[in-house]
Amino acid sequence: MQEIPEETREMQEEPEDPKRDWADRVREIGGLVAVIAGLLAITGIAIAALVAGTQTAATVAGSAIAVVGSVVGAYLGVKIGTDQTKKAIQGQQIEAAKAQVYASHMSEQQAASANATATKTVEAIRAAR
Repeated sequence: MQEIPEETREMQEEPEDPKRDWADRVREIGGLVAVIAGLLAITGIAIAALVAGTQTAATVAGSAIAVVGSVVGAYLGVKIGTDQTKKAIQGQQIEAAKAQVYASHMSEQQAASANATATKTVEAIRAAR
């Protein structure tokens, strides 16, 4: 049987591409920009309510703050979920690549046995759902 090369055994996540496009760089700071914009909007609304000094202004300000807070919170929730999904998919791709490399270094008999075990495992996982 062939020896697995050291660089294959120690396969790790590739470093990020330094030539990422502009949109990816903007997405990274999008959450911070959303929070800052939300805080500025809330501050502006609160100041306007204080200047007006009426009960109606306070009611409108409270409602507006709730809406802005909800929108910013929803945006951040979606962003965090999307980022976690992206990381999970990248992790699956890395593990699939490792499995393919390991499989390419197996004998035919070992590959057949590993394939049978993998098929049983997948069936068990599907049955458990």
